[in-house]
Amino acid sequence: MAKKKTRRASKKETKPEAKTLRIGITGASGFLGAAIIAEANAAGHRVVGFSRSPDRAIEGVAEVRDFQEPDSADYRDLDVLVHLAGEPVLGLWTEGKKRRIYESRVEGTRALVRGLEKLPPEERPSRLISASGIGFYGDSGDAVVDEDSDVGFGFLAEVVRDWEAAVEEASGIGMRTVMLRIGMVLGEGGGALPVLRKVFRGFLGGRLGSGRQWMSWIHVEDLARAFLYCANQEILSGPVNAVAPFPVTNRTFTETLAGKLDRPAFLPTPAFALRMAPGGMSEMFLNSQRVDPATLRLRGFEWRFPELGPALEDALKTPEVDAGE
Repeated sequence: MAKKKTRRASKKETKPEAKTLRIGITGASGFLGAAIIAEANAAGHRVVGFSRSPDRAIEGVAEVRDFQEPDSADYRDLDVLVHLAGEPVLGLWTEGKKRRIYESRVEGTRALVRGLEKLPPEERPSRLISASGIGFYGDSGDAVVDEDSDVGFGFLAEVVRDWEAAVEEASGIGMRTVMLRIGMVLGEGGGALPVLRKVFRGFLGGRLGSGRQWMSWIHVEDLARAFLYCANQEILSGPVNAVAPFPVTNRTFTETLAGKLDRPAFLPTPAFALRMAPGGMSEMFLNSQRVDPATLRLRGFEWRFPELGPALEDALKTPEVDAGE
């Protein structure tokens, strides 16, 4: 059984698994981008950030390049391009929001690949490691799904299917492509956890619907390490489930989070109320996804936070500060 004690990176773990890489990151200024930059620097890699505000400094990067037009950005002199940029999924799913979610991922990735295609092969990164999502599987109930499972139904499944197809277009120009299907990300200062923390702090926390739906999650440090791991694995390509090895039900997640925050969890949100949310966004809360990270597990990837309790404890270690304090 995995150890419950949280452990930080050892000296051995922070050494490069292979050669030192030149890594470009789109969406470098975001929550996940910052975590990947920190892990890459610890491993001795050189990081180039891509941003729509290239004049704004990004901590930990050697250079910031313009990403306002993905099909004409400068992707030269890189070994790896990590693609994270996209409209956040969180937020009310108005028609405009859903259009931005789809276009930023699908059309944005196609534009990026067109930009890569313009370069001579010797100037082009050899691999494209892209974010993706476990929304690919739709609502899979209690069934365990892995990278060989079929695409599901719903808006997110459609987005991820087309998004991954756009990433795969880069394989047609000789690049190795990997798509990390990301679950719920836990970490300090980003993802859904800050919102959940406020809800529970206000004594408003509770399970969603029946609470029996499965939640597949991952600590942001493990996710950052998974990106670098996939960059280094020369024969690895295609979809990779980027989740912890022990998913939990929503009821268990809720009770564990409530315990870590020393708050009750007695106000469940009925499923019918969630289904009234605009644009079908209830699928974010009610879909059950019991995802097996088969590729990472079988290749010997080691999670720092394989179990939920220690992952939440680490993610919540920074005290919350009210506005104005």
